[in-house]
Amino acid sequence: MRKKHCEICSKDFDTMYRVQYKQPKAWVFLCESCLLKVKKDNPLYKYGGTWKR
Repeated sequence: MRKKHCEICSKDFDTMYRVQYKQPKAWVFLCESCLLKVKKDNPLYKYGGTWKR
């Protein structure tokens, strides 16, 4: 079973979101909870797709 770790909370999830949200711009995987926190009013936020196991 494939899983990824959330960049912020470091927990394992079956569904992750590939995003850029800070400088330097780098693609990272976030869980839904952390995604909603970083995306709000963030001009650097960019969505790059959904990863599912």
